[in-house]
Amino acid sequence: MTENTQAQANKLDEYSRTSVPLSERKSLISLIIVWVGYVFVVTSMQVGGLMGAGSDIPTFFKALAISAVILTVIGSFIGIIAWKTGLTYGQICLHSFGKIGSQLVALMIVVTLIGWFSIDAYLIGQYTNAMFSSVPLIPVVIISGILMTITAIWGIKAMGYLAWVHVPLVFVFSLISIYLSIKGSGGWSGLMAIQPLEQLPFKQLVTLGVGSFICGAVAFTPDILRFARTKSQAIVVMVITMMLANPLMLIFGAFGTISTGEKDIAFVLLAQGLLTAAFVVMLLNIVGTAIGCVYSGSLSLSITFTKTPRWVLVCGFGLIGTIGAVVGFYGYFGAFIDFLASTIPALAGVFIADYYFSFKGHYPNLETYALPLIRYGAFIAWFVGIAANYLIPWGFSSVNGVVAAFIARAILAQLMKFELKPEQPQITRSSAL
Repeated sequence: MTENTQAQANKLDEYSRTSVPLSERKSLISLIIVWVGYVFVVTSMQVGGLMGAGSDIPTFFKALAISAVILTVIGSFIGIIAWKTGLTYGQICLHSFGKIGSQLVALMIVVTLIGWFSIDAYLIGQYTNAMFSSVPLIPVVIISGILMTITAIWGIKAMGYLAWVHVPLVFVFSLISIYLSIKGSGGWSGLMAIQPLEQLPFKQLVTLGVGSFICGAVAFTPDILRFARTKSQAIVVMVITMMLANPLMLIFGAFGTISTGEKDIAFVLLAQGLLTAAFVVMLLNIVGTAIGCVYSGSLSLSITFTKTPRWVLVCGFGLIGTIGAVVGFYGYFGAFIDFLASTIPALAGVFIADYYFSFKGHYPNLETYALPLIRYGAFIAWFVGIAANYLIPWGFSSVNGVVAAFIARAILAQLMKFELKPEQPQITRSSAL
């Protein structure tokens, strides 16, 4: 295969197994629109609804601000690594966790993304059934799962086109819904006066806020920001999406729930008389996010199924996700968010410490570097981070998990230098002479 042919093949395969070359990096506006397309997601609105049902407005905003800062910091560090290396989440896992270890970690994220996809597919069925009660839910779920899977085969270009359509529309409808929530509560003072039937602990509210997009901040970020041209691009994208776009979706959901008493965003819009007008917009929004799940999931699977074309991995991912939607994974939504917030943040601590302490800010060429099958130091640090999430009583669990994993990995990187050794060239009789 010639060099030009190989380059074309890598491009068609979305650089799933190689670094994105500088010539293929994207503009700032294109990265923002694609990334906001990920963030403008109905599931974040659902999380906002859970937060709104368990808090008053002042408490909600405090939790929202803290969770936004946490997501921005984590995502920015991961984004910088992605920009500098041009690698996917799965490829970063390969360096940090080893040849087999990376497959275990990537598989966990794949399962997580399948969970998100199944929730998205179910929500399309729920929206359609709420709008047209005579249309059965399950057939719509199956059809939407198939269509979203097919669309995901076209990769980041298709997501960009779709995002240009649904992002502005979702933005407009979210502002309209927020306005109606305030108006329907008797104005701002009326909304502020509403108290929850059961107040959630503040730490749990922060956990929900972080969990709303922690999977994206850690696992989606490399898959998109590997296309960034500069470090400042990567940081600006993360600030806009984590400090503005994701909080807007949480506010959308929280205000609607506080105002109407409905936790489900479909029924919030129905109560506000917006479901008919917003029907197509919300469907496009869900489809855009679900396609992103399939895209990132297929890239993560590429490090395990190295010989399998990406489109085959996309189809397998979509099939399993659709089955999950049909069997009712949506019913475990709250527990799913808690699981993400307790396990995924620590991965960020491992990646960041490993990149700067083990690899000194430069991943090696794997053609000349021998990665072990499992890098035990990374797993130990990850487990330390997860344990800190549960055992440290002060602060915020997500932050505790990241910091503990970072410190543990930085220390182990110095103690376990034997994990990384340059591969020694084989000495033949002729070369020895």
